[in-house]
Amino acid sequence: MRYLFNYIYHFLISNSRHGTHSPFVYALAEKVIYNPTFKSKHQVEFPEGFKVKYYSKLKNILSFWEIEKLTDDLKENNSEAYWVKTIQDEEELISLIDSGKILIIHEPYKQIKKWKTLISNEEVTVSINLFHFGIILKREGQRKEDFLLRYLN
Repeated sequence: MRYLFNYIYHFLISNSRHGTHSPFVYALAEKVIYNPTFKSKHQVEFPEGFKVKYYSKLKNILSFWEIEKLTDDLKENNSEAYWVKTIQDEEELISLIDSGKILIIHEPYKQIKKWKTLISNEEVTVSINLFHFGIILKREGQRKEDFLLRYLN
């Protein structure tokens, strides 16, 4: 019941691409998230057994950013993006963000306190909450912004 309430609340307070004032996030929303005809041009490697309902949308986002690999092993150094099912070691995650890595957080609303703590860190300049998953990254030259985007799976 709480999950449904959070979903409705997210839908009501979130923006579409037109409420997004960052050219970086607007381009992602316009070209990928709200574009059903977007086709992945780059191959993306996912962790073995990776099965989530937002798989195709996440694949398109990573392909758009030309990211070749998503891993769930935080110790693996040769990946550009990490999938985090449960936020545990916030310092380790901040360290990854600081080194230029992208974090994909599974269901941020189910771990909302840790999500908010993570995105409030100064190393995080962009957070995009799509309800089913969130994206956290650091972009040089961009001021800190947190985005709530509507994404109907």
